[in-house]
Amino acid sequence: MAQLRQAQQQTNQQMRATGIDRQTTYERTVKQMRSRILAVALTGLCLLIVASPDAAAKVAGEKSAVGTWRLEVSRSSFGNLPAPKFEQLVVSTDKPDMLKWNLKRITADGKSYIASYDGPIDGNDHPMMSSEAGSTVAYTRTAGGSVQWTVKDRTGAVIETGSGQLSPDGNTLTLRGTAQGPNGTSNFVSVFVRAQ
Repeated sequence: MAQLRQAQQQTNQQMRATGIDRQTTYERTVKQMRSRILAVALTGLCLLIVASPDAAAKVAGEKSAVGTWRLEVSRSSFGNLPAPKFEQLVVSTDKPDMLKWNLKRITADGKSYIASYDGPIDGNDHPMMSSEAGSTVAYTRTAGGSVQWTVKDRTGAVIETGSGQLSPDGNTLTLRGTAQGPNGTSNFVSVFVRAQ
């Protein structure tokens, strides 16, 4: 132990003799290490941003459906399904592998309907919260970025299939599909405009 103290004292004396202060050397080393760590962290962050699908989509110029959308009944068609009086869709997450939305509707006969989804886009059936208990939905995303879905009722029967496409300017969301209604199968086109 005495030898270790003697060696430290000799090192300190040599450093003082050459004009190097031990504390200054330590501070300089810490600053260099912090700079290196910060550089590595920033490089890693940049790589994560560039490698993330969201960043890739933004770089490619793809638009996001995040926002509040209102149905334009006059621009929509519902086949033999009754047109709703009101419909609002709020999309809070639109990522290549995740989707979160809430829908409020007032049906043609004045009844309220709500539905929501918060989950993955992976082609598997996932619970969809709605006024019609037990519904599931399976989402997939096409190479072009649009979303396709299949909705099933509590018995597993397919009651709706469709796809959604955002306009080039990002202000119109068009949903096209086929749904089972009281009068049989019907094709629909729902045109939503961005409210926010």
